[in-house]
Amino acid sequence: MDDLKHMIWLAHLYGPGSQYIDYLLTKFGSAEGVYNASQVQLRECKSLPEGVLSKIIYIKQRFHPDKMLFDMEKKGIHFISKFSDSYPPLLQDIPNPPFGLFILGNMPDFDKLWISIIGTRRPTSYGRTAAHKISKELAEKGVIIVSGMADGLDAVANKGALDMGQPTAAVLGSGVDICYPAVNEKIYEAIKEKGCLISEFPPGTNTDRWHFPLRNRIISGLSLALIVIESGIKSGTMITVNHALEQGREVLAVPGNITSARSEGTNKLIKEGAHVATCAMDVLDALGIVESENLYNINEEIYNNENIPLAPNEKTVYALLGDEPIDLDDIVQKSELDPRSVLVALTKLGLAGKISELPGQKYTR
Repeated sequence: MDDLKHMIWLAHLYGPGSQYIDYLLTKFGSAEGVYNASQVQLRECKSLPEGVLSKIIYIKQRFHPDKMLFDMEKKGIHFISKFSDSYPPLLQDIPNPPFGLFILGNMPDFDKLWISIIGTRRPTSYGRTAAHKISKELAEKGVIIVSGMADGLDAVANKGALDMGQPTAAVLGSGVDICYPAVNEKIYEAIKEKGCLISEFPPGTNTDRWHFPLRNRIISGLSLALIVIESGIKSGTMITVNHALEQGREVLAVPGNITSARSEGTNKLIKEGAHVATCAMDVLDALGIVESENLYNINEEIYNNENIPLAPNEKTVYALLGDEPIDLDDIVQKSELDPRSVLVALTKLGLAGKISELPGQKYTR
């Protein structure tokens, strides 16, 4: 899976189409194989919806792998696919992880503790103070702060880490070469210099409303915990909270003014059992981390823990495998799962080193 330029081309199949990338890679053997497939061959893939077929044909006509790679190298943009050893470990385990990430800047080490901080785009002065305080305190302890660089508390959280001279990561709803919103240009440049900008959207991709819910699952997925500071009950922030809960992340909330609509969401989270966050130590305590521990290596045990439970589909597929090879069609039939879900489960099990793929699409433990 080291065909970089064709993997970059295939990453243009983001959004709903990304769910079929594993299927296409299995069907055609590689990203280059998908790129070189004729329209007749693509239409023979009965599992692909017409909309996905149309998008593949469109990106094949519009984007050339060699030019894309050349343009990215000129801008200093890197790409890592989910098959790469440098792909974020925690992100591998979320439902529907991004096929790949475009990165501008220097990705902080994953043996450090990553924490996400998010909140409303229209914060009060109290919310800004709280976001900056907690972000700075965590950054001072070596924690990598992740946010979305959105106007409001996201940008304040990123700035808090920068003010401590520490790296920070911002996940964008556009290509990493596009600063959105434009008013955050100074923060954008500072993050590029000190940390990194991350996106599953290829360079040159402008923002769209439906990009942000996709972006939000990456913000929570990169981190061990999510801190919410000022949010309404119905908001994009709560979409990220839902992603975090689905991903098994710890959710913390900063208590807010009980008379403010901007604190209704965070106060509701606390009433429903979210940990209260008023300082960095509240966050570390919620994660069971004592102050004397080396936060730079705190994730090593998490990433290497073989006892981490498998997702339901992974358990189903893994239970069907043994020492004797079993082919893909039999796994699909016996598991009663759809082909895409089986391929995703097999991919994750393979990346975890739990199974082996043999010639002819056969698998063993």
